[in-house]
Amino acid sequence: MRPIPARILRRRVTQLDAAAHVTADTDQALRHFTSVMTGWTEPETTALAGGPAVLAASEVEEADEIADSCLLLGRLARDRESLVRGPLDRARQHWIGTSPHELAPHRQPALARERFTAPGRDPAPPSAKPFHLGLYTSTAQPDGPGMWRMYLDLGSSLHPRPWQTWQLPVTAPATDILEVGGAGDWVAFVGRYPLVHGDDVYPDWAKAARDFAAVHMTLRAIVAAQGFRIPVADGLAVAPYWDIESVLWLRWSFVTPRLVEVTPPQDRP
Repeated sequence: MRPIPARILRRRVTQLDAAAHVTADTDQALRHFTSVMTGWTEPETTALAGGPAVLAASEVEEADEIADSCLLLGRLARDRESLVRGPLDRARQHWIGTSPHELAPHRQPALARERFTAPGRDPAPPSAKPFHLGLYTSTAQPDGPGMWRMYLDLGSSLHPRPWQTWQLPVTAPATDILEVGGAGDWVAFVGRYPLVHGDDVYPDWAKAARDFAAVHMTLRAIVAAQGFRIPVADGLAVAPYWDIESVLWLRWSFVTPRLVEVTPPQDRP
């Protein structure tokens, strides 16, 4: 692998494998992963790469191997394999609604099926992680919150309280979910459903929705692929920035969502 992608990936793994967290309990390990990967923003990655970070096609397999060398991922895989590589735990999906913000004045914390926007219904700019369509969930832990709640707990003025956490039972075990288990899976996904926009290739979410109800981005894929543009047949796939284990639902696939928690506007004494 060329020095720059390898250096970025190994620096990432080193941060994840901070000694105090490798042997920590699962909740602490997931919170550490969240705090590390949310720091791998586009400006951070671009600065380290000296420009857009490109992972050559010949380097994709090695990127996944470097992710496999991550001790923290190995630790998490022993207890939460579905988060690290999949398949998705369909019984523990949580959606968290946050309150309106000046940049998103129409946002509501309550879950409502009528606000679900299927891909292709409305024109919208292409994106590697769209927020104008579908619905995102993350996997709740048996004894604690999922990674989306952990991200919110880090603090963000973009997501004011109150928050509502909803459990969303998946309709049927046969619901087709595309598992993105590594950089190789991500580039295969974009290559299968390309949407060319200028010099960039995005996922065509409307086409993907014909075959899959959802796309599951795992922790292994985030470590290996976040921030990297990767060649596909039609050009360079845009870099994904997903930060945490997440599922983008392209079809409404739930029965009887249940409100499980309301986080108040501010911490009570």
